[in-house]
Amino acid sequence: MNGGGDIERKPEIITPVIDPVGIISEIIGNIADERDVIRELLSNAAAKEIAAKHISVRVYESDKGLSFTVEDDGCGMSYTKDEENLGRLDKFLNIAQGKQAGFPSDEFGAKGLGTILLYNSRRVEVETWDGGEKTYRVVLQDARRTILEDKKLANPVVYTSPSASDPLRKKGTKVTVLGWNERETIPKEFRLEELDRYLRYRTVVGYTRLDTRETPLPEFVLTVGGQVRKLTAGFPYIKDVDTVEDAKTVTFGPITKERNTPSGKNVHIVLKGGVTTETGKHGLTELTGGVWLSVNGIPYFKFRTNQYARKLGLTDDFVRFVVECDDIRLNLSRSDFSYDETYDAFEEAVQDAFMQIKNDPKFEKFYRNRRRELRIRLQDYMTRKKDEFLSPEKRYVWYKNRPLVAEPESEYDVAALLWILEGLNALPFANFQTLQYPGYREGIDLLVNFQEDRESEKHICAYAEIERLFSNLIRHEHDPGQMTLAFCWRVDRPRVTIGKIEQTRKSYKYVYAVSDIHIPIFEISSFPGIFVGTKAEAEGCLQT
Repeated sequence: MNGGGDIERKPEIITPVIDPVGIISEIIGNIADERDVIRELLSNAAAKEIAAKHISVRVYESDKGLSFTVEDDGCGMSYTKDEENLGRLDKFLNIAQGKQAGFPSDEFGAKGLGTILLYNSRRVEVETWDGGEKTYRVVLQDARRTILEDKKLANPVVYTSPSASDPLRKKGTKVTVLGWNERETIPKEFRLEELDRYLRYRTVVGYTRLDTRETPLPEFVLTVGGQVRKLTAGFPYIKDVDTVEDAKTVTFGPITKERNTPSGKNVHIVLKGGVTTETGKHGLTELTGGVWLSVNGIPYFKFRTNQYARKLGLTDDFVRFVVECDDIRLNLSRSDFSYDETYDAFEEAVQDAFMQIKNDPKFEKFYRNRRRELRIRLQDYMTRKKDEFLSPEKRYVWYKNRPLVAEPESEYDVAALLWILEGLNALPFANFQTLQYPGYREGIDLLVNFQEDRESEKHICAYAEIERLFSNLIRHEHDPGQMTLAFCWRVDRPRVTIGKIEQTRKSYKYVYAVSDIHIPIFEISSFPGIFVGTKAEAEGCLQT
């Protein structure tokens, strides 16, 4: 007994209960990118410990839907069934047997994510041989349905055969995934060009440290629906090929920076890449330009659009950089950071590295040259526009024989025409008043007071959309339920594939119906008094 008279109680040791079904269900229900399973399988196969020379990825449609295989000619997987001495196949089949669980791991292994993602399929088959007396074939049947509907794990079944029974057997591992993510056909993301870009910028295929790697990466071959493409390993860095004064491409790095967290942990980053105005030459677009994070040499994801390019006064389609950092923590899907004190130190180091680039004389020269090129390009454009407007073939919008503006080429041209007609009191409505044009900021094109005729309802602060072609309103995914009316230059009825559009007795008015929503559409090109044509055509109409 203690001094207070309380009875001393015996402490209890509580063993936490871990629910793998709930964990796996959560992961496969929130996959960041459907192709991440291929990323993880490639990381497993390309590790230096596997010693593969060739890795193939084949995507196809089977009777179970979207299917793919990842096959390597590496060392194969041993199977021991010994918890004290796990083989590669033992670790592959058991969830959370990676580095974070305290087990030895290969070069790119850490979290066992590849095995978890395999549960998002109808059937998985693994064939492997490590050169020993036995070969192994593993079957995981109805994994997705079992875990999501039955709320339990599908148990892998291992088939063992003597290797001598198959004289054509080759060392290595082949993973076949059938019926991935309930996809019945090959979606756009898995087609050749899209998957090629994903592999180069988001997986070990785009390895960022080839210049310091001691062993070469395997050869990668991608096959989609019969189309075959060899992929050269290595991140597609911008190459600095210009040495003259007006260089259009400049590269930087490696730039090394370090910061410490409040708890004293060191965060080390390396930044390398380049900037260019010859975007086509280097394959730069909004998708392939920007700044990527590389962990252990693998580029996992791109930073938010223009997050760092803006610090250089540029946009993502003019830059391509890699930030290498093995000290940063990622979330389980490796699609974003684990935002902790490590990230704060990482962010400070990256900011400092980009500031160094901005102050680099090479960049200052590049930026001056770019500004000069932009001025020249703008002047060339304005000259072409002047020539176009001076051409006798230029078409204008005329109202009562008066030219108003050139025939609209964009939504903004249509808005300008609408306001000109409003100012001329030439709109065929009883009442129309523009209140605000917030579209450039918030997405709602117009706020208006509107009354079609004296007998109809007067709408106060009504929402109105503007498009050059009505089909653009559908293509831009505007919600008809959030608008009162719409204006367009032309109503291109044949291109409207969603909903139904009908012309009314007024030549310029249509009604668009989708579900139980009906909104009026006004075609400005058909307004009374409007004529579209060249100056000669307008004069001809005046004479007749």
